[in-house]
Amino acid sequence: MYSILVSILVGILVGVAYTLLGFWKTWAMGIILGTLIAVVSFVLISRGLSKRFEPRFLQAQKQLQSGATSLAMNTLEELLPLSRWQVMLKGQIYAQMGILAYGMENEDLAVEYLEKSALRAPDARMALAAIYFRRKNPTKAFEAMELTIRGSKKQILPYHAYAWMLNKNGETPKAIEELRRCLKVESGNEASKENLLRLQNNRKMSMKRFGMQWYALKLEKPPASMRQYQPGTHRGMRGKQRKQKRRG
Repeated sequence: MYSILVSILVGILVGVAYTLLGFWKTWAMGIILGTLIAVVSFVLISRGLSKRFEPRFLQAQKQLQSGATSLAMNTLEELLPLSRWQVMLKGQIYAQMGILAYGMENEDLAVEYLEKSALRAPDARMALAAIYFRRKNPTKAFEAMELTIRGSKKQILPYHAYAWMLNKNGETPKAIEELRRCLKVESGNEASKENLLRLQNNRKMSMKRFGMQWYALKLEKPPASMRQYQPGTHRGMRGKQRKQKRRG
């Protein structure tokens, strides 16, 4: 938020100075000039901050990809004090931290972070709803899903995730309405048509089309073809290879 305050202050100073100096159109032109300067200042400050933040986000991403989840979490935590300078950055940081905590099986910490995440971070908001749902708190889960959809109206998965929860909770008519609501956003979406038909025929929804983005919510187990190797799998394979070499 500091970037906004600094930009406004610069704009006011320029506008007042222009007016006091008695230039053309005095105060009227001073207001226009001050506003333009404030906007330009905000853009320049935001670009400068982005150049500073982006390398840290990339660092956290590389740490996560290498399996150093704790280091990635620390990198994001170090960015929090700087988020005061950038609009909506804090919510994005908390969203990433919450998803990391969820992946680390630390649901209490995940809830703490995810509740502070940006409304336009659908994956984080769905993760929060998933935790509430798995904790047998459908009221909070449904509230979280409503906020998720409100912040990302054109995203398809949130509608399906919400419908899945409603159906699982025995509220199939509401689940059907949710999918109809989704079809208003994208009328030709095949996943929406298929799941709507399934619910209308009292069948279970199919979420396979959404891949790991859905299964990462931990509401359903992924099919065997999508599961990662369990710890020890590679060791088992190596053991077999060694035995074959010995026999040879």
